[in-house]
Amino acid sequence: MKKIQFLLLLIFISNLVNCQVIDNSLQGHYQAKSDSNMYSFFEFDGNGKVNIVGIGTGDYFTKGDSLIVYPDKSIFKFKIKNNTLIGASSWVENETWVKKDTVVGNNRKDAAVAKKKASLLHEYYKMSGDKSSLEFMFNDEASKAKNEKISKLCNEGLSKACMDYFGILLIEDQGMDALLNSEKNAKPKPLNNTIIALGNKIISQGEPEGYTLLGSYYFILGKKEKAIEQWNIGVEKGSQKSAMALIQIEME
Repeated sequence: MKKIQFLLLLIFISNLVNCQVIDNSLQGHYQAKSDSNMYSFFEFDGNGKVNIVGIGTGDYFTKGDSLIVYPDKSIFKFKIKNNTLIGASSWVENETWVKKDTVVGNNRKDAAVAKKKASLLHEYYKMSGDKSSLEFMFNDEASKAKNEKISKLCNEGLSKACMDYFGILLIEDQGMDALLNSEKNAKPKPLNNTIIALGNKIISQGEPEGYTLLGSYYFILGKKEKAIEQWNIGVEKGSQKSAMALIQIEME
């Protein structure tokens, strides 16, 4: 009897531990079961990056049977059941994606580094998962605490937090009016080396959107040629946002 109880205890502890494991090793091509699904596929690289329908990338982590994906500022939540993803939040709710045999490269090179990134993204999720942007906007104390947390996560190596912090510094430096009406901003403030350094830090973390952000900053300052130079590099590195910025410039 005691042996059975001991085994049951071990199973319980094992299940409890597995439920709390945070990782980003999920890999493979997951195809939507429905042809009408807006998001026809997701490709996970086994290292925290996901290709979304071939038009954008995002970050992800898993915790037990839960999968959290950040396409950008929004968030997708899924439940993992065998080789199937079941949508559990808006935009993906009640939709299903099944793992296919399509070859997807595994970009996992250092498991310890990858798990740290997953853990940091989980901290990011806990920070903002239960509050809307409006709640932070109208609560100075909550907004300040969030900004401090984002800065901390950035310093610890989370590129997504660094990109958020880039936006925070940009608003503080230029003001919201200047950002919304950059073409009418006759007297932009001088170059801020802290913002430039942060953009380069994002690039050094292997995030091509650092070029997009730096290009946007130069554009706000009226340095159009420098902005285009950054966006062109971003396109070479695989940034769809840099490509969209260049298209927007050509259209205007």
